[in-house]
Amino acid sequence: MRSERGFTVVEVLIAVLVLTVGLLGMVTTAALTTRMIAQGQRYSEASAIANERFEILRSRPCSEMTGGSAQVGRFSVSWTVTPDAADTWRRVDVTVVSPVAGGTRTDKFTTIIACR
Repeated sequence: MRSERGFTVVEVLIAVLVLTVGLLGMVTTAALTTRMIAQGQRYSEASAIANERFEILRSRPCSEMTGGSAQVGRFSVSWTVTPDAADTWRRVDVTVVSPVAGGTRTDKFTTIIACR
């Protein structure tokens, strides 16, 4: 019997199995990366909205800083202003609620604003 060169069926099946496992791993990683990028973009937008609110409040005298809420595009924003006992600064807490698949995500930001 003459020896022929080539791959056996078992070798081909093992190669296909290894390739399939590798491809499934890549697909899972790609899906996770896509979700993480979307989450990062949402958090970046929420951070920009909170920063804008901080700047609006920072431009006002302490006596005019009050809490409130607003709708900014698809984001719901609410903020509270808490004075210190000596009335020298204000603690500002901003909550940004953004829609996500299957519900909402809440991000909270806090800063201290000195009174002038």
